[in-house]
Amino acid sequence: MARATIVITGAAILCLQLIASRIMTPFFGVSLLIWTGILSVTLSCLALGYYYGGVFCRGRSAGELRGAFYLGPALSGAWLVAAVLLYPVCLGPLAEMSLVGGAFLASVLLLAVPLVLLSALNPLLVALERPLHGEADAGAGRVFFISTVGSVAGVLVAAFGLIPYLSGRHSILLIAAILCLLGAVGGRGGRVLAVALGGLAAALALGLLDPAGRSGRTARDGENRPWTTIATYPSAFGVLKVVEVGEGAGMLRVLFNDGLAQNGFHADGRPALQFTHFLEAGAIHLVPSPRKILVLGLGAGVIPAAFEARGAAVEVVEINRRAFEAARDHFNYRPGPGTRLVFADARTQVRRCGPDHDIVFVDLFSGDGIPEHLLTREFFADVRRCLAKGGVVAINSFLDAAHMEPTRAVLATLADVFGRVAFVEQAHPPSRPITNGFLFAAREPGRLDHLAAMRVEATDRISPHMAEQMAASLKSLRIVDAASPLVAGAPTLSDDDNPLAALAASAQMAYRRGAVSTVPDPILAD
Repeated sequence: MARATIVITGAAILCLQLIASRIMTPFFGVSLLIWTGILSVTLSCLALGYYYGGVFCRGRSAGELRGAFYLGPALSGAWLVAAVLLYPVCLGPLAEMSLVGGAFLASVLLLAVPLVLLSALNPLLVALERPLHGEADAGAGRVFFISTVGSVAGVLVAAFGLIPYLSGRHSILLIAAILCLLGAVGGRGGRVLAVALGGLAAALALGLLDPAGRSGRTARDGENRPWTTIATYPSAFGVLKVVEVGEGAGMLRVLFNDGLAQNGFHADGRPALQFTHFLEAGAIHLVPSPRKILVLGLGAGVIPAAFEARGAAVEVVEINRRAFEAARDHFNYRPGPGTRLVFADARTQVRRCGPDHDIVFVDLFSGDGIPEHLLTREFFADVRRCLAKGGVVAINSFLDAAHMEPTRAVLATLADVFGRVAFVEQAHPPSRPITNGFLFAAREPGRLDHLAAMRVEATDRISPHMAEQMAASLKSLRIVDAASPLVAGAPTLSDDDNPLAALAASAQMAYRRGAVSTVPDPILAD
């Protein structure tokens, strides 16, 4: 029983670390500095648990050691139940205080107590088994071996069994229930049994009171608008939420992934975010009659649906099958016979495509930006090989006017592959420097000069207000090549040398701070 407990608690330690990162992502993001906080707290707590577990063993009887051994899981489970009640109201204020410092404190809230208690079980079990073994290490090697085997199992269980199917809240409650059950079975009486049964009952009650997760929850923002989560899609690639903002004719339905808006629609069915309109209009201006389209990143299905309506053959590459489910269920995306939907990593798929695509759209985001392996010279070279003669690529990206280093590096990399790149900064008020950047490149670089003559007019899909915004954005058009001052000194990103994580850390945190200050905490909480 004791060895089984070590295996299960070893699994719980790694499960908790992965699930805690998922819970924290909507509030703190996934930048390099945030992960530094999570890992630092995790390792510090494990070290404390190993040390003080060894200190506790000195001069203790076997009965005392056995009681403490099963009290640890019971107390850990009880704390996790309390953490489920605390984190939805604590993580938002911590994130607004400081993303980096708040991430450290949030990690302490979620992980410190269970990780210290559960890691202390290893020296406790060594002490319990010392009379049974004559080895020089008193069985320590065996104990840490089976604990590590449990940790490996925990990674697999979290990645394939919990995160894709359960909310972070329900995952933690399940782990809490298992830990309390271990304490109840092993403790067999006294205070251990009382703590274990109390924690088990609380975990089950909280899970049953909210069996469907966080859907159906409504909160209000600083403008007193209601935000209602109408559907939640846990997945291995982040938590997707469909949220309705406002009410009546002014209502927006928005698809969020880990707290960041992917796309949205007005109540009248028109796409609400400018990037889809601008990328579509710019690509059509450069290639007026496209026959074959490659879309990397489904979002809410806006761009694939628009080009299928034009009669083009569309291939959509999306890594997350649940994104398609959200687009189908809540954004009326119905791929027709002219659309091929592929669930794969975009990097893998572009290596296989032939040079027959008139337009390639790149709208790939995970966490707080585009994944690093999708912004390298090698990736863009593969995209260029996908283009037919006269073909163009249209890319959506984040842009922080106060931290231009990552944008300059991406522009330098595109200029290195395509020769020239058109860069448009989405119009924004000076008080909000974080916005989108629209990038266009072409197999024939001279084609980009035609963008300067693009006209933006209201249509049944583009409101007069949206057309005005797009026209304002177009005024920032710049054609960039390797000799342009904008990219002077900027690194070219490659698979072998890619400093993007460090370059983008400040911009990503700024973008996350904007999301946290805009989206109500109950919508972010998983």
